[in-house]
Amino acid sequence: MLIGFKVKNFRSFKDLQHFSLLAGKVRNNDSHIMEIGKHKVLKFSGMFGANGSGKSNFILALSMVQTIMSKGIGALINNLYYRGSEILKDEDSYFEYEIALNDKMYSYGFEINISKKEIISEWLIDMTKNTEKIIFERDLKRNLSNTGYKKTNSIFSNCLVEMKSNRSELFLKEIIRRISMSKNDDEFFDDILSVYRFLMFDMIIVKPQTHKLFDIDYYKRKEKILKILEALDINITDIGNEQTDIKNIQAKLPDNVYVDLMHDIDLMTSRFNKISCTLRIENDLYTIKKLSDGRYDVNTLKFKHKNSDSSFGTYEESDGTIRILELIDILLSKNKLFLIDELDSSLHPILVDGLLKIFLKANTTNQLIITTHELKTLDFDLVRRDEIWFAEKSENGDSKIYSLEEFKDVARFDRKIDKAYMEGRFGAIATINTDYEN
Repeated sequence: MLIGFKVKNFRSFKDLQHFSLLAGKVRNNDSHIMEIGKHKVLKFSGMFGANGSGKSNFILALSMVQTIMSKGIGALINNLYYRGSEILKDEDSYFEYEIALNDKMYSYGFEINISKKEIISEWLIDMTKNTEKIIFERDLKRNLSNTGYKKTNSIFSNCLVEMKSNRSELFLKEIIRRISMSKNDDEFFDDILSVYRFLMFDMIIVKPQTHKLFDIDYYKRKEKILKILEALDINITDIGNEQTDIKNIQAKLPDNVYVDLMHDIDLMTSRFNKISCTLRIENDLYTIKKLSDGRYDVNTLKFKHKNSDSSFGTYEESDGTIRILELIDILLSKNKLFLIDELDSSLHPILVDGLLKIFLKANTTNQLIITTHELKTLDFDLVRRDEIWFAEKSENGDSKIYSLEEFKDVARFDRKIDKAYMEGRFGAIATINTDYEN
């Protein structure tokens, strides 16, 4: 579970911004809260704001750890720092994830210099008890590395020493690579494995233009999926599959991306004990199972509709249906965080409303963070005040994020929040000049 996230000097974010999923003192919709130790954590948050306010940049910031893990810091575009001030070109950018996993609390983060494409610092801290415990930390400016453990595994200690001055790779990625190669099952690595799995596999960013692994088999779970599709009035009556070759997937991806993908599939099916997984590339869905001889059993999903005997590929479905197929895992999996930019893209407002109602009523351990313009979401019958966030750009062009909780005296439960938002009472809305003349 994500508890909070901090970012600074990234795209439109100049100053440190802190996003939190800790529940406020709101008393309605208590079912939206999950209790983790002493903390009450929200399972949903929706971010609103005008076009260009920073909503998409917020999702990009959250996904930075996956970008660096999978592609390396050298692959970053070197102008992703805040560009409203040239001075910040040489300043470090900050990313921190506050996470709750297996009854433990962690802080994982890193600082990078984007223009130089260098890692500046990195840390993983166990924050479960009042006294923090450093699992590992690196300070590349001072050429220091450290751990709070008196006794460590030799793979870990050797890696920490060897990575002390490595500015091109994250320690978390490298230690996972070494654990995977050695097939070491020492419980010392449980914290590291849990955090890595959450950030890489359980934090799911839904972007149609990219590929993504899901550790769920759509074909095997089709009965549940078909019930959800029927509830959402989607015209699919059956799900089948058709065998294909791993080479068809390879042909759709650059060589380096394909190699990383195969590594992730191997890690998911071996270290994390997943028999099969689903891969989305562009507008197609594949199920992949690694066989005992090292080969891959690959199938592409096919769908049947009412009043038709033909089977259809995912790419033949409407944009709205594909969008639902991309999102349906929020109702099927457990202990996942879904980040969805523009949830309402290609979806009818009633479908957005229905999907959120099903998710929020479900007894789920998943979390969902969305950005949206859909005003039907601004309804206290549907969401809590502390679940609503705004993104707004200042006159200087830097983005700020803030919660509706800051307006608790204005945002009363008897008020039409969507109307108050459109009236500009909470900011984060475009100002249109209707008197413009060409």
